[in-house]
Amino acid sequence: MSGKQNRLKTRKSAAPKGPQAQREWGRILNRLVLIAVVIAFVYGVEQLGRQLDAIPVDRVVFAGDLQHVSRNVLVDRVTGHLAVGYVGLDLEAIQSELEQEPWVYRAIVERVWPRELKITIVEEAPIAAWGSGGLLNHRGKIFLPAKGVADDAGLPLLSGPDGSAIEIMRQYRLMSQLLGDEELILQRLEMNDRGAWTATLNGGAVLVLGRYEPLEKLRRFMWVYRHQLAADFDRVKRVDTRYINGLAVAWDETKGAKGNG
Repeated sequence: MSGKQNRLKTRKSAAPKGPQAQREWGRILNRLVLIAVVIAFVYGVEQLGRQLDAIPVDRVVFAGDLQHVSRNVLVDRVTGHLAVGYVGLDLEAIQSELEQEPWVYRAIVERVWPRELKITIVEEAPIAAWGSGGLLNHRGKIFLPAKGVADDAGLPLLSGPDGSAIEIMRQYRLMSQLLGDEELILQRLEMNDRGAWTATLNGGAVLVLGRYEPLEKLRRFMWVYRHQLAADFDRVKRVDTRYINGLAVAWDETKGAKGNG
């Protein structure tokens, strides 16, 4: 009897092994399926990436009012960036490349689906000519175009030492406002290496303002202009404002005083 009981116990303990093995194989199969799905997904993403990388740029569109920038020059700068395809375009690199053009103030570069590259160009708007052949924008930045603006563009001429552009632009605006009250136009403003200021007005009169407090000296000149010089100012060649209590006026002797025939 004892032998039969032992055999029965052995059979009873071995019986659960069938369902347990099935569950184990099920877990292994699930893992294999999951691994296969992940591999298929990665492969699909790679294939999709390759297909996207192969999409070429079919069209480059330039927007903006191009007055001084040649479209052909812009195309030449962009062409070298197109070989990587539509998706691989480095928009920041293209923007940086275009903004190296002297007349380009800003370039806005964007993809337009499915295969277009749109570039909006904002040109520089110079407020003054600078030194010999340069131009000055509204932020005090000097740029040197291969071809400047026409002489009849009406830009004032500013000049000064390296690093002085912003200060000269600031003084120009303040002085222009003062002079504008009497319909005088500041055509040229210069600061030399010693920091001394010289202004040239419409009609050619030169104002020597010296190194210190040029605006105060200009205000003093304006008072004298209103009360003594306005009627005969077309004969004035030079006004030296560096005196403490007055001005020194040099006259153009080739022009007769008004009212003298």
